Amino acid sequence: MQSETVRQCMSDIGLSRENAECVAALLENDRRAEAKQRLRRFRCELMDELHACQRRVDRLDWLIRETDKQESE
Repeated sequence: MQSETVRQCMSDIGLSRENAECVAALLENDRRAEAKQRLRRFRCELMDELHACQRRVDRLDWLIRETDKQESE
């Protein structure tokens, strides 16, 4: 994997420049296990954000359904 490709990918994901540089440096120094651990941690953080957004969408859906019910009464 080329380090520039890795940096661009991490930038596209939304990782900070500092985090992207850290992971890229780990990969360049053959510290793949540490790099993978950090990437997994970032993945967990993104999944937490996703779940929080899903809960917000679920609440919006509930409000929409309740509004529809009130309209039909």
